[in-house]
Amino acid sequence: MTPWFTGVSATRTKIPPEFLDEAALLAYLKLSQAELRKIWWFRERMYQQFDIAKSGKKVRSISAPDKRLKHLQRQIAPLLDSLYRVRHPVHGFVANKSVKTNAQAHLRKRFILNLDLKDFFPSITEGRIGGLLQSIGIDSRVADIIARLCTNDGRLPQGAPTSPVLSNMICFRQDKQLMSFAKENRCIYTRYADDITFSSDQPMAALFESAVPSPGRFPPDLLVTRLRAIFMANGFEINADKTHYADRHSRRMVTGLKVNELINVDRRYVRNIRAALYSVRTLGAEEAQKKFETKLGGKSNIGSHLEGKIAWLRFIRGQSDPVVRAMALRFNAAFPDRKIDVVPTRDEVRDRAVWVVDNDTDISQGSAFFLKGVGLVTAAHCAKGAKEVEVYHPSKRSNKFKATVVKRDEQFDLAILNHEIPTTEYYELERSLTAVAVGDDLTAIGYPDFGPGDGLNVRGGKVSSLPVKNGVSMIEVTQKLSQGMSGGPLLDDNDAVVGVTHKGGPDEGRDFVVRIEMIDKL
Repeated sequence: MTPWFTGVSATRTKIPPEFLDEAALLAYLKLSQAELRKIWWFRERMYQQFDIAKSGKKVRSISAPDKRLKHLQRQIAPLLDSLYRVRHPVHGFVANKSVKTNAQAHLRKRFILNLDLKDFFPSITEGRIGGLLQSIGIDSRVADIIARLCTNDGRLPQGAPTSPVLSNMICFRQDKQLMSFAKENRCIYTRYADDITFSSDQPMAALFESAVPSPGRFPPDLLVTRLRAIFMANGFEINADKTHYADRHSRRMVTGLKVNELINVDRRYVRNIRAALYSVRTLGAEEAQKKFETKLGGKSNIGSHLEGKIAWLRFIRGQSDPVVRAMALRFNAAFPDRKIDVVPTRDEVRDRAVWVVDNDTDISQGSAFFLKGVGLVTAAHCAKGAKEVEVYHPSKRSNKFKATVVKRDEQFDLAILNHEIPTTEYYELERSLTAVAVGDDLTAIGYPDFGPGDGLNVRGGKVSSLPVKNGVSMIEVTQKLSQGMSGGPLLDDNDAVVGVTHKGGPDEGRDFVVRIEMIDKL
């Protein structure tokens, strides 16, 4: 009968048949007893040791298994994955999570506590792994074989395919204890491998023995005894060089990313990319490569290095981000044979095509969008009584641009604005070439009652009628067009503009959009 257990997963989980006994495991791995004995006694010879550079002239020691041992570990890893139920705060080495999702859990929190577990992988010994596997119901001999195949010199190697899942399994009890601790103290807790983060909107006095330390590094013994005891009881030690506390007046970082307002990289990261691209442009690729190697210690091709840096920046900030686009375009000019794709997705175009417009004269806020061949379009009542308005993208409210009203028609409720916004800051929507009919599905986008933290509002609906009022061709829609969406675009199935939001919302009996054809009559 197949055994069940309630160990690592905290729920009844079926043990894989490949782990039932030694014969089943070796048959699955296609591993003979003779080869097992060879690995058992000489596994250290099957690893290559090397260091990779980290920030601050530090290095990370890697123990990479040879081809045969790595193959065996890759066979074992998915079976271990099936035994591990991911806890919500765990973001390292799990599907669909990353340092970005880890940082997002703490976005805009005013107080951040960062801890690091010293010698994380080496702290996990062969004996601990074997004991863990046995405790969850795996045959003792099978547990010993797995532990032997997945460790080097009696410790978990950083570089083996099985190390990530085994480290998470070892931390399962610790994660549970830290989750309870955080909940009791009204904090958010996450872990990415050896990086531990707590955050809160209030000073985290309960996490310290006495007074909360000043922002910056602090000795671990200032932490409350109970918190330190959790790590100690689970076989880990806090790294005294990486304990850091940040308050609302300081830069708040989580796994290398800024979380003050938006998820972002450190500004030095972008400056370094710009500087390297400048060197390529002014010195040429060959001389820039020499500079990269001699002055910066670079060991790879500078083009590959920059391509990877920009790819990371794009992952964190999104492809539609103006800085990402600018870096990609500069890279493409410097390395035309290895261009970075800058084609945006539909959602990225929407996000950067629709902005917020503020009219201080009328003390009102609405939406505006960039229309190809026309310019920046909004509703006339969003620019009422003003010769100039302010427009900004919600991702950076402080970066406001002045826009001049060049065309406006109160009857049509349309206005066109002149602006000097850099082209890397926005995308343009296109006009629809298809006639609208009653019953068509259309999408309105904009920023109703916009406030800090709000994203683009997307509302789907249908065409209910096509009226003409006072000579103005309109589209009546079924979705509610709340205040603030005025001036935003109405899109067809191809994301082309069929109209400009006019008025609607819960206080209006009907919701209307001015057909885009009316813009030709301005």
